[in-house]
Amino acid sequence: MYHFQASAYVYSYAGPDNSKLRYDLLKALSALQGLANRDSCRLYITFMEETDRYWLNQYRDKNGFLASESWQEVQDWDELLTVFEPWLDGVVLWDEGVPATSNVAATISGVERLLPVRYDPAPDSFYSRFIAGDRRLPVKRSLVGWFTGTGTIPGSDIPSSGSAKCDAYLWAKLNYLDTGMCDPHLLAYYLDAQRWLPNGEWYPDLSNTMVTNHDYYIARKAFFFDLSPWDDELPGDDPEQPLGADLHTMKSILLSQYRNSGGERIFTVGGFTPWYVKYTQSSIRPGKHEAVETEWRYAEILSCYNAIMDADAYGLSGMANASVHRHHPLGERYVQSRPDAVVNKAEKNKVYVLFFMGDYDSAAWLNAHIRLIWDDPRRGQLPLAWGFNPNLSERVPQVFEYVYRTKTANDVFVSGDSGAGYLNPTHLIEPRVHSGLPSGLEAWVAHNQTYYERFDLTVTGFLLNGFQYINEEVQKAYARFSPDGVITQEYDGPAAVEGTVFQQLFHNIGPYGTLREAADVIYDSLAVTEAPQFIVYRTVLVPPTHLVNLLAMIREERPELQLEPLDPYTFFRMKKQYLSEVPHD
Repeated sequence: MYHFQASAYVYSYAGPDNSKLRYDLLKALSALQGLANRDSCRLYITFMEETDRYWLNQYRDKNGFLASESWQEVQDWDELLTVFEPWLDGVVLWDEGVPATSNVAATISGVERLLPVRYDPAPDSFYSRFIAGDRRLPVKRSLVGWFTGTGTIPGSDIPSSGSAKCDAYLWAKLNYLDTGMCDPHLLAYYLDAQRWLPNGEWYPDLSNTMVTNHDYYIARKAFFFDLSPWDDELPGDDPEQPLGADLHTMKSILLSQYRNSGGERIFTVGGFTPWYVKYTQSSIRPGKHEAVETEWRYAEILSCYNAIMDADAYGLSGMANASVHRHHPLGERYVQSRPDAVVNKAEKNKVYVLFFMGDYDSAAWLNAHIRLIWDDPRRGQLPLAWGFNPNLSERVPQVFEYVYRTKTANDVFVSGDSGAGYLNPTHLIEPRVHSGLPSGLEAWVAHNQTYYERFDLTVTGFLLNGFQYINEEVQKAYARFSPDGVITQEYDGPAAVEGTVFQQLFHNIGPYGTLREAADVIYDSLAVTEAPQFIVYRTVLVPPTHLVNLLAMIREERPELQLEPLDPYTFFRMKKQYLSEVPHD
């Protein structure tokens, strides 16, 4: 087993002013790691320093996953190539003038075992230093100059989309996705290599370029893309394309994968809308749509093709070593903490509180925050509902093994948004506005049943449904795999459906807020009533200590308030009993 101190090498070798070289080094390293780790663990890198060292220390501990391995340090890129050249068949060159080819090259890397390299003849480029001239790795494919947005898609008689960017993805779809050469259950929606600041630095935030995330997807032969979900404006990274070309290309990719997966199961798309660089009002290249609006639009589109997100979102999106983590063994079934079935009657003037611990619908977020949130020394002092999306066990199985092994009686697991993966369940039902495909609701039920059974889940912690309210058909579906309760984003239906209680979530705490702000959220949420109140608070990246201190502050400031935090099972049992005693619409 080899270890490479990637951050120190990348930043020292490329220097402080050459983010382009740093990016290209890291992109090649991630591809090499994915190929080397495809069928076994061989290379671990340290790039996200504290997170990567946290898991490395656990793996090398006497009882750790990789404790029996002998470890060797690798010093530089040349040594990496010497060690791992047997896992590489050559190089694929991508075209800096068409940044989408960086993603196409990542797809080719996984399928053909080629190292993705930017063609850049400048003397200080990665290409010139490591590839040009008398080098070990031959250039097996070149995408340079292939895509112009005119004529036909190269190698076919299909008319060009009018966009070099879209043509690159359509060519890759024809040659790799449609032919079944890629993983039929996994896509990768990650930023291409376009320069972030048109007249400034290439990549001012290297971890959020997410090239370190590529290793997992290359190991699994995923298809990569980066396209706008909007067809009512031109994307800022390709303003000369025909209106809607990006969305049309995205839908053609999703339809191809829907067919590859057989149309009767859910498939995963890693990544998230790159709102900080393009496609939104908040972008470096701004559009007209808000960031959350763009996220919801993208989720809506994916849902119409039976696709879920593993939503690596900006700020916490970088992640390394998933090609190692994926090999961590998982048990066939886990048992979680469950309180006694005794249910006390809801009392007047009491406020029954459930804290949903989120948002963990991204393997990158979950991987990074276990050491900060879960390892909090005051975890276990309050009953908490931990919303770890169980589908993330595919990319970070070590997290699930760890949390189930170290849980307390007050740590209860529920799913996050919107179950075993983030989608909008109403867009699984016909008519499916973006795809016209048959209903995928049964596929969604079966998908959730598999994960919920494995991880002993019967409560859905956050049903996120975008622009729409859920309906009775969706409620009945959730009652089949989440019988003990569902917390929803928006809801105006009956309080219970087929015995399952549905509770709307109104109030958010965090991220990074003060105790004063959190206390005000709670004060503002309380009604003036003698009737018992049941309230769910969604927390975002909030550690248990913050909540322990919050409740202590409220008891001191407002001793007349009778707040009682409950675990999700007790919360829903008490509410269900209360609903049976008091008529509710």
